[in-house]
Amino acid sequence: MLIGKNLSRVLATIGLMALLAGVIAGTPSADDPQKIVVHLKHYTDDLHAAFMAVKLAGAFKEKGADVTMFVNLEGVRLVDRGTPLDMKWGHSKELTAYFESYINAGGTVLVCPHCAMAAGLEAKDLREGARIGTEQEVVDLMLAADKILDY
Repeated sequence: MLIGKNLSRVLATIGLMALLAGVIAGTPSADDPQKIVVHLKHYTDDLHAAFMAVKLAGAFKEKGADVTMFVNLEGVRLVDRGTPLDMKWGHSKELTAYFESYINAGGTVLVCPHCAMAAGLEAKDLREGARIGTEQEVVDLMLAADKILDY
């Protein structure tokens, strides 16, 4: 009976240590920040989504995360130099302020290659911080992400 109690305590201690090791190993550090993809498929067709995606991407970046915005469908309009960002939604600042803040903090935007082509966009048409990806880059980005936020 004494062996059973001791064995139970040992197993419980080992389980607790394993749990703590997993929590510690999963905690991001400055050397290994969380990789977050903010996926935006809307623009003027859903300004709420566009504002939330850009604002949250900036907030994650400020907290030290490795953030990439991935834009496709109508979301590619966000990075088109020919499309204005001077719009507002609700009581917020203009979208341009949030976008520039994200880019100035080191944020990047990866553009779906098929959607860029469908929208008639080339590299020269994109805002600073944005670039057209390849299919493989999109796949690699999604597979490496710790979290994907979809708007």
